Order: sequence, then structure tokens, then C-alpha cells
Amino acid sequence: MAGALTERDFVEKLEKAGFEQIVVHQREPVSVDDLALYPLFTPELIRLMRTLIAPERQAAVATSVVITAQRALREAGVQG
Repeated sequence: MAGALTERDFVEKLEKAGFEQIVVHQREPVSVDDLALYPLFTPELIRLMRTLIAPERQAAVATSVVITAQRALREAGVQG
């Protein structure tokens, strides 16, 4: 899963989907320069972000989070 959710919202959605043993392994800041590497962020949008976001905040405009979770096989639809 990917998207713009808060970490708490993401974990809650995993729990509601039946996942357990949810562990956050890594948190990394994402900069405007990092976002410029993704086609979703057009050059125009990157220019706008660089104009509207204070320079001292541009190094951490979002956070990338690596999460693992487990789901019981029978809950996932696998018969054993």
C-alpha cells in the first residue's frame, strides 16, 4: 500500500484489514528534491513547492515509512 496517510491512519487501516504484529521498521524524511524524482510531481508542482515551502522545511516535507505486518493464512483466504 502506498499513499499520503498519517502513520497512525495507515496502521489503523492495517488493523481493520486483519493484520497483526504491525512493526514500523524505518522512518525517513522526504525532501522536495526527492519528490522531484517521481513523475507524479510535475516540474510545475515542484517549482510551486519550492516557492511556497520555506527553504528550511524543504528537506523534510513528508516521511517515508517502512512497515511490516502479518495476517493469518485462513483470514487471508488460504485453506490449510
